[in-house]
Amino acid sequence: MSDFGLEIKHLNNMIHRHFANLKTTEILNELTGSNGYIIIYLMEHKDELITQKNIEEVLGITRSTASIVLSNMEKNKLITREVLKRDSRIKSIHITLKGKELYETMTLEKNEFEQKLKKGFTEEEEALFLSFIKRIKQNIKEEMK
Repeated sequence: MSDFGLEIKHLNNMIHRHFANLKTTEILNELTGSNGYIIIYLMEHKDELITQKNIEEVLGITRSTASIVLSNMEKNKLITREVLKRDSRIKSIHITLKGKELYETMTLEKNEFEQKLKKGFTEEEEALFLSFIKRIKQNIKEEMK
């Protein structure tokens, strides 16, 4: 009988090694771990007003942490922040061309890896696999209660 935990750990290690060797991982590691998530969030909500408060809520981080991360992203020219005319206490956050290019590279690498992972699976097998993963996660959640 297979050891689920060990097999999942091996798979996780393989995926981790793959991501450790990506071009975008190298770039993001030079910044901070949250930068990738912020870039993705900004691109997925590019037609909305995004403020530091939104970033704090989405990432579950404190105001001071968000301020530091966003300041570093601004220094690295991944975002810009602009004071709102209607309320000078609030700054809107916008992704720069450099941030957009990083997003495009991350998306391309993610999609390529997804295709490698799914190679040889039918749509039905993919759905079944995902249902197994969800069940395992639910089992773990129930155990942690």
